[in-house]
Amino acid sequence: MDEYVAGLLFGDGTAHRNIKNRSYAIWIDQHKRNSDILEELERIFVKLKIKFYKYKVPDNKIRIYSCSKERFLELKKIKENPVKFFKNLNMKGKKKFIAGFFDAEGTITDRLVFYNKNKKLLEEIKKFLETLEIISYIYKFPNVWGLQIYRRIHVQLFRKHIDSVKLSRAI
Repeated sequence: MDEYVAGLLFGDGTAHRNIKNRSYAIWIDQHKRNSDILEELERIFVKLKIKFYKYKVPDNKIRIYSCSKERFLELKKIKENPVKFFKNLNMKGKKKFIAGFFDAEGTITDRLVFYNKNKKLLEEIKKFLETLEIISYIYKFPNVWGLQIYRRIHVQLFRKHIDSVKLSRAI
């Protein structure tokens, strides 16, 4: 699976198996304000010749949906052990995964923050970012963990190394 797609779908994607009709599907819903993220996903799916459907769902969201046992199994495997998946990527793959993961789980304020329940994955991302001289911190929030990058120089380095759609639209 493309690393950007893996990060995006790990963060916000769903892998679903319908036992009754023996179908497999993956999908991601994004608010319409994040349509540029879905456009990137569409571009990658077209490049990889992955058939998909795009349609509106409630709450001003758009869904990208693909019926594929192969993609279902790939995403299920990533969701079962995202740390192992991330560790096995090369440097370029890790950067792409982080870009997709940030597009799914990231927030931009006066700092950059990834929110996720998987602390071990955030710790692995933190270690990798240190190899790029990006200092980050992990904090516990009420229901999730957050990896924060808040020094201006480290935010700039993150932007330099990580090709995130969300970051490309930020000033």
